[in-house]
Amino acid sequence: MDFPNIADAAQAEQASRSGETVERIADELKAGILNSHFSPGQRLIARDVAEQYNVSRNSLREAFRRLEADGLVDIIPNRGAVVRRISPAEVLQVFQIREALEGSAARMAAQRIDDGDNRERFIEVLHRGRRHRARPILQDFIVDNRAFHQSIVGLSGNPMMSALIDKYQLPVLMVQLRQVISTEQVISKALDEHEAIAEAILSGQPDAASQAMRYHLWRSTKQILSLADVALQPSPAVMDEMADLLSLKND
Repeated sequence: MDFPNIADAAQAEQASRSGETVERIADELKAGILNSHFSPGQRLIARDVAEQYNVSRNSLREAFRRLEADGLVDIIPNRGAVVRRISPAEVLQVFQIREALEGSAARMAAQRIDDGDNRERFIEVLHRGRRHRARPILQDFIVDNRAFHQSIVGLSGNPMMSALIDKYQLPVLMVQLRQVISTEQVISKALDEHEAIAEAILSGQPDAASQAMRYHLWRSTKQILSLADVALQPSPAVMDEMADLLSLKND
């Protein structure tokens, strides 16, 4: 009769706990980056972060590697993990990816809006975002803005799309530019566009939903790139490509 190897079982249990810890700390750090608790260019000092979140250095190093794979931090020799700054070329690439993914998600959401409790759940998220008209605080809005976009992905019925879209959202870049963009103006315009997207989805119009979402992403990206010469210092070649795609020269 074979008996279980107690040492092997203990090692497996320890590895499982370690994996859960790494996942937890990676998720918490990711939330901190996306919700502007950590700023672009900020160094994440391992000793301080490990103490703050009560984790080992080994677990923290693995969490940093996951964040690096997600494109949220750079691991720099002799400096450690640093919250990434997004370049103008990356902004353009992100826009192209999000336009394709979220345009499709909005289309599918409009087709599935009356399935189950989809309509009720979506209206709840939409209503929660409306509070920012009266009290426009960027950090709070970023949370509900992500929730709005994620809810549309949820309505689409394609869970694999959720992780991709979440990765390519731009709240970090919004934080980079908050000193040169009016917070109230950014939030008000975004909420107007959210209403247009929601109206199309709730009325079951797939084409209109897709177009409204693509316009929303295009307009917000164009606004970011219009400030690129001040905030991001792109190369002339990058600016030419931006202008060709987003009509920055003539609009």
